[in-house]
Amino acid sequence: MKTPKNILVVISGKRKVHEALERALLFAKFTKINIHIFNVIYQPIGDLTDLISSQHREEMKQQYLADRELYLKEIAAEVEKKSIKCSIEIAWNEEVHEAIEAAAHKRQPDLVIKRISAKSTNINPFAMPTDRHLLRYCPAPLLLVKDSNWDTGPICAAVDPMAKDDDHKQLNNEVLEYAKMFKKISGNPTCVITSYYIPPVSTAMGVPGMDYELIKSNTQQSYTEKLQSLAKSHTLLAADLHVVEGDAELAIPKFAKEQKVSLMILGTVGRTGITAAFIGNTAERVLAELTCEVLTIKP
Repeated sequence: MKTPKNILVVISGKRKVHEALERALLFAKFTKINIHIFNVIYQPIGDLTDLISSQHREEMKQQYLADRELYLKEIAAEVEKKSIKCSIEIAWNEEVHEAIEAAAHKRQPDLVIKRISAKSTNINPFAMPTDRHLLRYCPAPLLLVKDSNWDTGPICAAVDPMAKDDDHKQLNNEVLEYAKMFKKISGNPTCVITSYYIPPVSTAMGVPGMDYELIKSNTQQSYTEKLQSLAKSHTLLAADLHVVEGDAELAIPKFAKEQKVSLMILGTVGRTGITAAFIGNTAERVLAELTCEVLTIKP
Protein backbone atom coordinates (compact mmCIF):
# COMPACT_ATOMS: atom_id res chain seq x y z
CA MET A 1 0.00 0.00 0.00
CA LYS A 2 1.50 3.29 -1.11
CA THR A 3 0.75 6.54 0.66
CA PRO A 4 -1.91 8.51 -1.29
CA LYS A 5 -0.28 11.06 -3.56
CA ASN A 6 -3.22 12.59 -5.40
CA ILE A 7 -5.66 13.85 -2.80
CA LEU A 8 -8.99 15.52 -3.47
CA VAL A 9 -9.78 17.83 -0.57
CA VAL A 10 -13.36 19.01 -0.20
CA ILE A 11 -13.79 22.30 1.62
CA SER A 12 -16.92 24.33 2.26
CA GLY A 13 -17.42 28.05 2.68
CA LYS A 14 -14.95 30.59 3.98
CA ARG A 15 -13.60 29.36 7.28
CA LYS A 16 -10.57 30.07 9.43
CA VAL A 17 -9.58 26.41 9.47
CA HIS A 18 -10.29 23.77 6.85
CA GLU A 19 -9.85 20.51 8.73
CA ALA A 20 -9.81 18.36 5.59
CA LEU A 21 -7.00 20.39 4.06
CA GLU A 22 -4.97 20.41 7.26
CA ARG A 23 -5.29 16.63 7.45
CA ALA A 24 -4.22 16.25 3.82
CA LEU A 25 -1.09 18.27 4.47
CA LEU A 26 0.03 15.68 7.02
CA PHE A 27 0.55 13.20 4.18
CA ALA A 28 3.25 15.47 2.75
CA LYS A 29 5.52 14.48 5.63
CA PHE A 30 5.78 10.98 4.17
CA THR A 31 5.57 11.39 0.40
CA LYS A 32 5.29 13.96 -2.36
CA ILE A 33 1.61 14.79 -2.79
CA ASN A 34 -0.66 16.74 -5.11
CA ILE A 35 -3.69 18.41 -3.57
CA HIS A 36 -6.78 19.32 -5.55
CA ILE A 37 -9.02 21.62 -3.54
CA PHE A 38 -12.65 21.19 -4.49
CA ASN A 39 -15.43 23.53 -3.44
CA VAL A 40 -19.15 23.37 -4.20
CA ILE A 41 -21.22 26.55 -4.06
CA TYR A 42 -24.77 27.41 -4.93
CA GLN A 43 -27.09 30.35 -4.46
CA PRO A 44 -30.82 30.18 -5.38
CA ILE A 45 -30.56 32.95 -7.94
CA GLY A 46 -33.18 31.20 -10.05
CA ASP A 47 -35.78 32.09 -7.43
CA LEU A 48 -35.41 35.71 -8.49
CA THR A 49 -36.83 35.08 -11.95
CA ASP A 50 -39.60 37.64 -11.56
CA LEU A 51 -37.33 40.27 -10.08
CA ILE A 52 -34.22 40.40 -12.28
CA SER A 53 -33.34 39.46 -15.83
CA SER A 54 -31.56 36.26 -16.85
CA GLN A 55 -28.51 38.33 -17.76
CA HIS A 56 -28.30 39.82 -14.29
CA ARG A 57 -28.79 36.40 -12.71
CA GLU A 58 -25.88 35.08 -14.76
CA GLU A 59 -23.75 38.06 -13.75
CA MET A 60 -24.54 37.42 -10.09
CA LYS A 61 -23.56 33.78 -10.50
CA GLN A 62 -20.26 34.71 -12.09
CA GLN A 63 -19.57 37.16 -9.26
CA TYR A 64 -20.12 34.41 -6.70
CA LEU A 65 -17.79 32.11 -8.62
CA ALA A 66 -15.12 34.78 -9.06
CA ASP A 67 -15.18 35.63 -5.37
CA ARG A 68 -14.81 31.97 -4.40
CA GLU A 69 -12.07 31.42 -6.97
CA LEU A 70 -10.07 34.29 -5.50
CA TYR A 71 -10.48 32.80 -2.04
CA LEU A 72 -9.35 29.34 -3.16
CA LYS A 73 -6.35 30.77 -5.01
CA GLU A 74 -5.22 32.39 -1.78
CA ILE A 75 -5.47 29.05 0.01
CA ALA A 76 -3.65 27.25 -2.80
CA ALA A 77 -0.85 29.84 -2.72
CA GLU A 78 -0.29 29.13 0.98
CA VAL A 79 -0.18 25.39 0.29
CA GLU A 80 2.33 25.82 -2.53
CA LYS A 81 4.61 27.74 -0.17
CA LYS A 82 5.13 24.35 1.47
CA SER A 83 6.42 23.00 -1.88
CA ILE A 84 3.18 21.08 -2.42
CA LYS A 85 1.50 21.19 -5.81
CA CYS A 86 -2.05 22.47 -5.39
CA SER A 87 -4.88 23.04 -7.86
CA ILE A 88 -8.42 24.32 -7.33
CA GLU A 89 -11.86 23.63 -8.74
CA ILE A 90 -15.28 25.13 -8.08
CA ALA A 91 -18.59 23.51 -8.94
CA TRP A 92 -21.96 25.27 -9.03
CA ASN A 93 -24.38 22.63 -7.86
CA GLU A 94 -27.25 22.54 -5.39
CA GLU A 95 -26.51 18.86 -4.71
CA VAL A 96 -23.13 18.86 -3.02
CA HIS A 97 -22.67 15.10 -3.05
CA GLU A 98 -23.34 14.89 -6.80
CA ALA A 99 -20.64 17.45 -7.52
CA ILE A 100 -18.12 15.69 -5.27
CA GLU A 101 -18.85 12.28 -6.76
CA ALA A 102 -18.50 13.69 -10.29
CA ALA A 103 -15.15 15.25 -9.39
CA ALA A 104 -13.94 11.97 -7.91
CA HIS A 105 -14.96 10.07 -11.04
CA LYS A 106 -13.24 12.65 -13.24
CA ARG A 107 -9.97 12.97 -11.33
CA GLN A 108 -9.78 9.46 -9.82
CA PRO A 109 -7.83 10.55 -6.74
CA ASP A 110 -6.05 8.16 -4.40
CA LEU A 111 -8.05 9.60 -1.52
CA VAL A 112 -10.92 12.02 -0.90
CA ILE A 113 -10.86 13.93 2.38
CA LYS A 114 -13.84 15.86 3.68
CA ARG A 115 -14.90 17.31 7.01
CA ILE A 116 -17.93 15.61 8.52
CA SER A 117 -20.96 17.80 7.77
CA ALA A 118 -21.70 18.70 11.38
CA LYS A 119 -20.18 20.84 14.10
CA SER A 120 -20.90 18.54 17.02
CA THR A 121 -18.21 15.94 17.68
CA ASN A 122 -20.75 13.24 18.49
CA ILE A 123 -22.63 13.47 15.19
CA ASN A 124 -22.65 10.32 13.13
CA PRO A 125 -21.47 11.06 9.55
CA PHE A 126 -23.90 8.54 8.06
CA ALA A 127 -26.76 10.58 9.47
CA MET A 128 -25.79 13.61 7.40
CA PRO A 129 -27.35 13.56 3.89
CA THR A 130 -24.24 14.61 1.96
CA ASP A 131 -21.91 12.33 3.87
CA ARG A 132 -24.34 9.42 3.65
CA HIS A 133 -24.39 9.70 -0.15
CA LEU A 134 -20.62 9.92 -0.32
CA LEU A 135 -20.08 6.96 1.98
CA ARG A 136 -22.29 4.95 -0.32
CA TYR A 137 -21.26 6.18 -3.77
CA CYS A 138 -17.88 7.94 -3.68
CA PRO A 139 -15.71 5.92 -6.11
CA ALA A 140 -12.46 6.66 -4.25
CA PRO A 141 -11.42 5.88 -0.67
CA LEU A 142 -13.22 8.45 1.47
CA LEU A 143 -11.86 9.88 4.72
CA LEU A 144 -14.35 11.87 6.80
CA VAL A 145 -12.59 13.88 9.49
CA LYS A 146 -13.62 16.01 12.45
CA ASP A 147 -10.46 17.86 13.44
CA SER A 148 -7.29 19.17 11.84
CA ASN A 149 -5.05 16.66 13.57
CA TRP A 150 -5.30 13.02 14.44
CA ASP A 151 -6.99 12.12 17.69
CA THR A 152 -4.96 10.03 20.12
CA GLY A 153 -7.27 7.02 20.04
CA PRO A 154 -6.47 3.83 18.14
CA ILE A 155 -7.09 3.27 14.46
CA CYS A 156 -9.41 0.31 14.05
CA ALA A 157 -9.74 -1.91 10.97
CA ALA A 158 -12.99 -3.88 10.67
CA VAL A 159 -12.73 -7.05 8.58
CA ASP A 160 -14.58 -10.26 7.82
CA PRO A 161 -12.06 -13.11 8.11
CA MET A 162 -14.71 -15.64 7.03
CA ALA A 163 -15.22 -13.93 3.64
CA LYS A 164 -15.37 -16.38 0.76
CA ASP A 165 -15.83 -14.24 -2.36
CA ASP A 166 -12.89 -12.48 -3.99
CA ASP A 167 -14.30 -8.95 -3.62
CA HIS A 168 -14.63 -9.21 0.15
CA LYS A 169 -11.27 -10.94 0.51
CA GLN A 170 -9.64 -8.12 -1.42
CA LEU A 171 -11.47 -5.58 0.75
CA ASN A 172 -10.06 -7.26 3.85
CA ASN A 173 -6.55 -6.96 2.48
CA GLU A 174 -6.98 -3.32 1.49
CA VAL A 175 -8.53 -2.38 4.84
CA LEU A 176 -5.56 -3.87 6.69
CA GLU A 177 -3.02 -2.20 4.42
CA TYR A 178 -4.72 1.15 4.90
CA ALA A 179 -4.67 0.58 8.67
CA LYS A 180 -0.91 0.03 8.55
CA MET A 181 -0.42 3.13 6.44
CA PHE A 182 -2.54 5.35 8.70
CA LYS A 183 -0.72 4.02 11.74
CA LYS A 184 2.52 5.22 10.18
CA ILE A 185 1.10 8.63 9.30
CA SER A 186 -0.74 9.31 12.55
CA GLY A 187 1.50 7.50 15.00
CA ASN A 188 -1.60 6.00 16.63
CA PRO A 189 -1.86 2.36 17.73
CA THR A 190 -3.80 0.02 15.46
CA CYS A 191 -6.28 -2.73 16.22
CA VAL A 192 -8.30 -5.14 14.09
CA ILE A 193 -11.83 -6.22 14.91
CA THR A 194 -14.34 -8.74 13.65
CA SER A 195 -17.62 -9.91 15.08
CA TYR A 196 -19.73 -13.04 14.97
CA TYR A 197 -23.37 -13.63 15.75
CA ILE A 198 -25.05 -16.76 17.10
CA PRO A 199 -28.86 -16.85 17.43
CA PRO A 200 -30.14 -16.62 21.03
CA VAL A 201 -30.06 -19.83 23.03
CA SER A 202 -33.87 -19.99 23.01
CA THR A 203 -33.83 -20.86 19.32
CA ALA A 204 -31.65 -23.87 20.01
CA MET A 205 -33.61 -25.20 22.97
CA GLY A 206 -35.46 -28.44 22.45
CA VAL A 207 -33.01 -29.75 19.83
CA PRO A 208 -31.51 -33.03 21.12
CA GLY A 209 -27.73 -33.11 21.29
CA MET A 210 -27.24 -29.39 20.59
CA ASP A 211 -24.66 -27.82 22.89
CA TYR A 212 -25.08 -24.07 22.57
CA GLU A 213 -21.99 -23.20 24.60
CA LEU A 214 -19.86 -25.56 22.54
CA ILE A 215 -21.15 -24.02 19.31
CA LYS A 216 -20.36 -20.57 20.67
CA SER A 217 -16.87 -21.61 21.75
CA ASN A 218 -16.10 -23.28 18.42
CA THR A 219 -17.34 -20.26 16.50
CA GLN A 220 -15.18 -17.89 18.50
CA GLN A 221 -12.16 -20.15 18.02
CA SER A 222 -12.76 -20.40 14.27
CA TYR A 223 -13.06 -16.62 13.88
CA THR A 224 -9.98 -16.09 16.04
CA GLU A 225 -7.87 -18.50 13.98
CA LYS A 226 -9.03 -16.98 10.70
CA LEU A 227 -8.38 -13.45 11.96
CA GLN A 228 -4.92 -14.40 13.23
CA SER A 229 -4.06 -15.92 9.86
CA LEU A 230 -5.29 -12.85 7.99
CA ALA A 231 -3.46 -10.46 10.31
CA LYS A 232 -0.26 -12.49 10.13
CA SER A 233 -0.20 -12.10 6.36
CA HIS A 234 -0.12 -8.33 6.95
CA THR A 235 2.43 -8.47 9.78
CA LEU A 236 -0.05 -7.26 12.39
CA LEU A 237 0.43 -8.33 16.00
CA ALA A 238 -1.99 -10.83 17.52
CA ALA A 239 -2.28 -8.60 20.59
CA ASP A 240 -4.09 -6.03 18.44
CA LEU A 241 -6.82 -8.46 17.36
CA HIS A 242 -10.35 -8.52 18.76
CA VAL A 243 -13.12 -11.05 18.12
CA VAL A 244 -16.36 -9.83 19.65
CA GLU A 245 -19.75 -11.49 19.88
CA GLY A 246 -22.85 -9.79 18.53
CA ASP A 247 -24.36 -8.20 15.45
CA ALA A 248 -21.67 -6.23 13.63
CA GLU A 249 -23.79 -3.08 13.48
CA LEU A 250 -23.97 -3.00 17.29
CA ALA A 251 -20.84 -4.83 18.44
CA ILE A 252 -18.33 -2.86 16.36
CA PRO A 253 -19.64 0.64 17.23
CA LYS A 254 -19.82 -0.41 20.89
CA PHE A 255 -16.19 -1.52 20.75
CA ALA A 256 -15.23 1.74 19.03
CA LYS A 257 -16.87 3.77 21.78
CA GLU A 258 -15.36 1.73 24.62
CA GLN A 259 -11.87 1.86 23.13
CA LYS A 260 -12.23 5.53 22.11
CA VAL A 261 -11.34 4.70 18.52
CA SER A 262 -10.31 7.77 16.54
CA LEU A 263 -10.68 6.27 13.07
CA MET A 264 -12.64 3.25 11.83
CA ILE A 265 -11.56 1.73 8.53
CA LEU A 266 -13.92 -0.61 6.73
CA GLY A 267 -14.80 -1.83 3.28
CA THR A 268 -18.24 -1.15 1.86
CA VAL A 269 -20.04 -2.33 -1.25
CA GLY A 270 -22.10 0.55 -2.62
CA ARG A 271 -25.61 -0.19 -3.84
CA THR A 272 -27.58 1.40 -6.64
CA GLY A 273 -31.18 1.46 -7.74
CA ILE A 274 -34.05 0.35 -5.55
CA THR A 275 -31.82 -1.82 -3.34
CA ALA A 276 -29.96 1.29 -2.23
CA ALA A 277 -33.17 2.73 -0.82
CA PHE A 278 -34.38 -0.34 1.02
CA ILE A 279 -31.43 -2.63 1.68
CA GLY A 280 -28.30 -1.55 3.56
CA ASN A 281 -25.21 -3.75 3.70
CA THR A 282 -23.38 -4.59 6.92
CA ALA A 283 -20.91 -1.75 6.50
CA GLU A 284 -23.72 0.79 6.20
CA ARG A 285 -25.40 -0.50 9.33
CA VAL A 286 -22.10 -0.25 11.20
CA LEU A 287 -21.57 3.29 9.90
CA ALA A 288 -25.05 4.25 11.07
CA GLU A 289 -23.92 3.72 14.68
CA LEU A 290 -20.39 5.15 14.59
CA THR A 291 -19.50 8.61 15.87
CA CYS A 292 -15.74 8.54 15.19
CA GLU A 293 -13.93 9.46 12.00
CA VAL A 294 -14.28 6.94 9.20
CA LEU A 295 -12.40 5.76 6.15
CA THR A 296 -14.39 3.68 3.67
CA ILE A 297 -12.94 1.61 0.85
CA LYS A 298 -14.82 -0.01 -2.02
CA PRO A 299 -13.82 -3.03 -4.13
